[in-house]
Parts: sequence; structure tokens; C-alpha cells
Amino acid sequence: MRVREDVFKERYKLFFIGYFALIIGITFFRFPDIRNELKYFVITDQMVDSKNFIILKYFNELYPDKPPIYFWLLGLVREFSKENFYPISLIIGGVIPAGITAYLGFKLSKLIWSEKMAYISTAIFITLPYIFGTALVLRMDTLMTMFIMGALYMFFSFYINREEKSFNRVIYMYLFIALGILVKGGAALVIPMLTILFYLYLNKDLGYIRKLRPILGIAIILIVLGLWFLMILSFPEGKDYISLLLGQETLGRVIKAKTHTRPIYYYLKLLPLTTLPIAPFFLLGLYQNFKNLKNIDKWKNIDKVAFSLFIPNLIFFSLISGKLDIYLLPLYYGIIIISLRAIEKKWSGTKEKICKILLYINCGVLCVCAIFLPYYNRNYTLKEPIEILKENSEKVYSYRFEDSKNISNEIDKEGIEEIPLDKLSTMREGELLLIRKKYEKNIPKEELESIYSNKEYVILIKK
Repeated sequence: MRVREDVFKERYKLFFIGYFALIIGITFFRFPDIRNELKYFVITDQMVDSKNFIILKYFNELYPDKPPIYFWLLGLVREFSKENFYPISLIIGGVIPAGITAYLGFKLSKLIWSEKMAYISTAIFITLPYIFGTALVLRMDTLMTMFIMGALYMFFSFYINREEKSFNRVIYMYLFIALGILVKGGAALVIPMLTILFYLYLNKDLGYIRKLRPILGIAIILIVLGLWFLMILSFPEGKDYISLLLGQETLGRVIKAKTHTRPIYYYLKLLPLTTLPIAPFFLLGLYQNFKNLKNIDKWKNIDKVAFSLFIPNLIFFSLISGKLDIYLLPLYYGIIIISLRAIEKKWSGTKEKICKILLYINCGVLCVCAIFLPYYNRNYTLKEPIEILKENSEKVYSYRFEDSKNISNEIDKEGIEEIPLDKLSTMREGELLLIRKKYEKNIPKEELESIYSNKEYVILIKK
């Protein structure tokens, strides 16, 4: 029996190594998107060139949308490896944090569930299409999720083991929260706080909050944030930057977001899609949990942890004004556990077979995505248009494409000027116009002709 367990573990360890090797390989073939990733390139370049690592700027505007840690990481990569900046940034800022998050989830599952299910759940977690998709996108949510998971693991490890000497872990928990805030913002505080409070409520143990030394925790977080704010205030634009940071980028997103405003039921519509292929089991698991709420005292720890991570945070994110699918990324460990526990409860005799099928589906989706990545780059990204624009010395304009300015550095041009339709006649012969495919019908054929086109973008030249 022991030999079989060792073989089981070795197979999964080899799988994890092979999986992350494949993911790292994919990073060198992905091309960044124009709206966010290439925008982060611009912000990073401006930060490095100006040597101002505290107040971020996007062209000539203050950029208080995100805290600085992620851009410090990008700046470090940019300084040492400009040629492979994007793939290395993806690996350091996305793939590695996703791997650490999975490892912390494995440790927690092993602690409160079983070692076997810890291996299985971790494999399904990292291969879930939505999870590997977010790990391969240059977004700070993956890094923030790592810090959130670190904080939660610290709490549950000393709470469940009832360790008397837990002071160091409490310190680490609050430091992880503070670092998470400096990566993305207040979600790094809200998610651990709601999860821990809800879990203690389910356990009828709210008195344990005293042992978490909340005053010490608040002090740690305020010291870290206070140092950051003091550094911001050392610059002339500091007060305006903090005002924007705490105003439109914090309270504004909660009460009245300037972008991504969605109805309260937005995530309820979205989750059945982003949780595929485990969505049916996830919905079953939620049904089982709500049906059995009256017997919550008999729930296993693993069920309470997953339920506490998902439910209160889903309610919170549904109530705030600004909504994006990636905001729920830290909840997906809970989603996976709820789904697999539903399988374990209803099909205990064949649970491993079902989990293997789910794992095969996830890996199949990953392989298909990897195979079609070159096709996607060629037809739906600016990979080839950038090469064309870089080789051409003429001025480049854009029409109804504000994000096009994000490629200015990539094509070695000072800027891409947005031009209205009635001013196209003022362009000089040989000058170029970059547009989205959907607006090609608006361009007068007698003035400009296409020299490049894919399924998303078109380059036209002035006749």
C-alpha cells in the first residue's frame, strides 16, 4: 500500500514539473494585448526613464490606478532583460505566483483534508482553463492572490493546529496582507478579513479574534502603507496622487466606478462559464452546502474553509460598483474545493476517476490553446502590425483607437496621433493609419488603401 502511495505522489510531482515547464514555454510565444499589457510597458518605461518609482505616470497623466510593487517588478525585469521582457515578466509576475498559490493550497488541503486529495485538487486547480489563462496574462491579480493565499494559510495553519507559539505566523499574515495591498489594493485586506471572520462565525469562535492581535495587525498595515504615503508626499504631485488613489481608485470603484460598472448579478452569470469544466459540480456543491446549512456544526473543516472563502467575498464583490471576472481570482481555490467535495460526497467510489477525467479535459484545453497560439497571434494581435509599423519611417495615425498609443515605444515612434474621419484628407502621401477591423468600412477607399489586414486590425496607407 505504501508503495502505491509513493508511486501516486511521484506521478503527480512529475506532472507538476511537466505542466509548469509547458506553461513557461508558452510564455515565450504569447504576444501582449494592446489595452492592458502594452499599457503596462509604457508605464514601466516611464518609471525607469524618469527614475521615479513612487508616483506612476501614463504618458503625461498621473496613474494612481494601481499600487507600485508590480511595476517595480516589471522595471527590474526591463532593466536586465529588454529583449525577453514580456515572457520573463509573465514568468516572474504570473506563472511563479500561480505556482506558489497552488503550493499553499496544497499545504492547506493536506492539513485539513487528505494528502491524496491535496495532490488531486492542486492538479485540477492549476490546470483549470481560467486559472492557467490568468497566469499567462500580465496582470497583478495573480501576484496579489499569492499574498492573499499566504495570509490565509498562515491563519488556518495556526488556528487548526492550535499552536500556542503562533506570534510569528500572525506577523507574516499581516505582512502578506500589507504586501498584497501594495500589489493591487484593498481586496488584499478585504478577502482575508471576510474569509477569517466568516470562518470563525461558522465555528462559533469569534472570540478567537483577540488571539489574532488585530491592533498589532492594523499597526503593521498602517506602518507599511504610511511609509508608502510618506514617499508619495515627498513629490510635488503627492497630494493629488493620494487624493486620486483614495478617491476614484478606492471609494470610487466601490460606490460608483468610472469603468466596468456591472449589475449585481454579473458574477452569477459569469461563474458558470469561468469555472468550466467543473461548473456542474461547483453548482452541485453550492446546493449541497446551502441545503445542509442547518447541520453546519457537523461540516468538515475543508468545507467550512472553502465556503468561507467563496460566499462572503462573492457577496462583497457583487455589491461593489466596478466588476471584472479577474477580481474573483482569489476565490477559485474555494471554488475548486467546493466542486471536488461535491464529487467526493456523491460519487465517493469513483471520485478519483471523475477527477482524472476533469484533469484530462483541462490538459486537453491547454494543449489546444498552445497549438492555436501562433494562429491567434497572427490573426488577433498586433504582433505583425507592429513589425510593419516599426520598419516604416512614415508618421502613423489611428482612428477610433485610443489604445494604439500604447505601441509608440514598440514601433520607435514619438506617438500615434488620433485623427477624426473628416481630417483624413490632411494626411500626407505614404503616411499610415492603424484601425480596428470593424471600422474599416468607415474609411474612404479613394483616399487610403489597405497594406495589411488580419481579423482584428488593419493598416492603411495614404495614396
